Amino acid sequence: MYKVDFRNNSRTKQMYPLIIDYQVFAIVLQLYSCNSLGTQIASVSKQSVSAPLLRCVSKQTYLKEGDLWCQPSAVVHRENTMDILENRRLSSIKGNDPVQVQPQKIRLRLRPGEDYRVTMKYSQAEDYPVDLYYLMDLSASMEPYKDKLSKLGLQLADAMKKLTSNFRIGFGSFVDKVVLPMTSTQPDKLESPCILKTEEPCAPPYDYKNQMPLTGNVTLFEDQVQAAPVSGNLDGPEGGLDAMMQVIVCTKEIGWRQKARHLIVFSTDAIFHIAGDGKLAGIIEPNDCKCHLDEKGFYTYSLLQDYPSISQLNRKAREYNMNIIFAVPYEKNATYQRLSRSISGSSTGTLENDSKNVVALVSSEYEKLVDSVTMIDTAPKMINVKYFSRCLNKMGELLERQECGGLRVGNIIEFEVVLKVVECPKDPRDWHQTMEIKPRGLNESLTIDLEIMCDCPCEKPGHPGYQPNAAECKGKGTSVCGVCSCNRGFYGKQCECEGNNVSADNSISITDCKPDNQTTEICSGHGTCKCGVCDCDKRPNPQELFYGKYCECDNFSCKRSGGQVCGGRGKCECGTCNCLPGWGGETCDCKETNSTCIPPSGEHVEICSGRGDCICGSCHCHERDNIRYSGQYCEECPTCPGQRCEELKDCVECVAYNAGPFATNGKCDLCMHEIDIVDTVEEDSAKDAETDARICRTPGDAGCTFVFKYQYHRAGTGGDIKIFKIQAQKERACPTPINVFGVALGVVISTVIIGFLILLIWKILTIIHDKREFAKFEKERALARWDRGENPLYKQATSTFSNPMFKVYPS
Repeated sequence: MYKVDFRNNSRTKQMYPLIIDYQVFAIVLQLYSCNSLGTQIASVSKQSVSAPLLRCVSKQTYLKEGDLWCQPSAVVHRENTMDILENRRLSSIKGNDPVQVQPQKIRLRLRPGEDYRVTMKYSQAEDYPVDLYYLMDLSASMEPYKDKLSKLGLQLADAMKKLTSNFRIGFGSFVDKVVLPMTSTQPDKLESPCILKTEEPCAPPYDYKNQMPLTGNVTLFEDQVQAAPVSGNLDGPEGGLDAMMQVIVCTKEIGWRQKARHLIVFSTDAIFHIAGDGKLAGIIEPNDCKCHLDEKGFYTYSLLQDYPSISQLNRKAREYNMNIIFAVPYEKNATYQRLSRSISGSSTGTLENDSKNVVALVSSEYEKLVDSVTMIDTAPKMINVKYFSRCLNKMGELLERQECGGLRVGNIIEFEVVLKVVECPKDPRDWHQTMEIKPRGLNESLTIDLEIMCDCPCEKPGHPGYQPNAAECKGKGTSVCGVCSCNRGFYGKQCECEGNNVSADNSISITDCKPDNQTTEICSGHGTCKCGVCDCDKRPNPQELFYGKYCECDNFSCKRSGGQVCGGRGKCECGTCNCLPGWGGETCDCKETNSTCIPPSGEHVEICSGRGDCICGSCHCHERDNIRYSGQYCEECPTCPGQRCEELKDCVECVAYNAGPFATNGKCDLCMHEIDIVDTVEEDSAKDAETDARICRTPGDAGCTFVFKYQYHRAGTGGDIKIFKIQAQKERACPTPINVFGVALGVVISTVIIGFLILLIWKILTIIHDKREFAKFEKERALARWDRGENPLYKQATSTFSNPMFKVYPS
């Protein structure tokens, strides 16, 4: 255990102690010392206890009070930097490799906790190459589809060539693992597991075979599909995921081009086996996500490893830029739609009986791919990435979104990518990361060589801030960034303590372990005083810590939500939740997003229409000068100036309909406005705007709603008396009264009828059941054969007994 302390602050005359394991000390320096113009902290680690590092202040505080903290020469402040390593311009020239993403490679050096914006451009290339691989289930039930699919090769090629002239097509088939219970292993079934409709035996079973690698020879597709063998298996699900994994990862064997859009059309009429199903056959080795095809195109590891999981397929589909189209019959559509939602870049279409819609299906799905762009990334968990774009509206507002649609060749879309390091990795090897940001389904990307600045120059030998055997450490330790790292056997603020403990009677040491003389508790009751420094208690749960100069803080006493401290979305720091990015509130259960507070696209796209605050994803509207806005987006204002509906409605209701509070109190004569009764109040927005007329629809007595229009009208000799001119609609809209008797009678009658129908159905079912049982009994009785044996249950009516005393003597 190394003991360290802070350097004496000559201005504030305070010394800030710290007892900490050296490894933890290094992490603290990496997180905060180098970012000394970063964030003031209140906790350090799970392994040790510390006081607040008050020498680490915010940039604003240092600029305001810098002289009170340290000399300018001792300040360490490293800025975020970006170097552009590759920046080829966007281009789409036939015959050359297109460039759809700009820039292509950059180097970033980022500080933790700060946003950094990178501008990225995307433009759709013309005539971009397309590789299409048709993966088909060739179990016996798919035999009709195979014959029809073989004839669609030329049609499919013609349709795709309308979209791109650089097109290649390939074909593969699958059945299932050749092992029980997936496939029958009887010798005759291994030779031919089924009989085709032509009454010919089908081919031996297999898992997956690459029938035809990607090629530009479209006529070969028809021959290969027609020649592909149809086989069969035993259970319902098929081995389609096994085949799909091999199609994705076997780039050389399948012939995937690096600079091309990759399409996989997956066609089947059955569900699929997933990871774990292999245990039924004794196959427990997980899928290794590697290529295992022999020279004939057969999958060789079928019996050696399990089916892949959906998450493995999703990861590999993203890694190899695959776009998957599931072409399945209608009854399997729901199953594959759920699968599609779990695999990035996939979609589902209905496969009709004649398979003729395959061409239209592939064409439409391809057009959807190229008409929009969705940005994805491979950022590690310590990097938070957000995307902002105006899409095609160059003058529009910059909104947070990853996808833009409606693209055409020549359109250039700009994305502002905001990167933020949320935490420093504990392992220094993780301070260097390489990540990619790219359009989904394309191989082009922006590669980012990222360095996280988690260390400081002053903690390295040779820097002025690194002083072995420093005087401020009593010559018994090394001063690292102003903190003493004591030699073995010494500890304390300035390495002045030797050994492990001091006497509890040492009043000076005990005084240093209390915040003031009025406090009676030593180390806040959560620790012991050792050489003037608090050593905080350990709790049974190693994740729960006391820390702070006087052990006054902990990381477990914050408010809980859902049974978890800080709702599981933040860290408890000295009784306060420090929430993760995107969350807020006392228990970090409040989403910090403005997207739900922005009205749908229209004239106004301000947050809460500019009339409220977005709190926890909901608008809280303002109230100013007795004017209160309401509605989901604070778009409504019933009490705004110029809206006099509430003021006039009682007069209109009294005069026009002899109802309302004025009619009840006999105050109709108080209404001095001109009120005309018309059949219908006409609405003309243009004319009403010129005359400053307003339409009011207000509720009245007995639940009725009435309509009237008002406008200002000047009267009097000088025309300076301002009153209202009102038109009221003759009829009110009143709710139709409920016929209580009719409703009750209808309920009674319907109950009786339903009861009678239930009894009638029960009686009919009983009669049918009894007739079936009686017929069964008659049939069994007719088939019974009776032997002429004695009934063992029958007893004679007379009983015979013998007298034991009776003897018969000879005569």
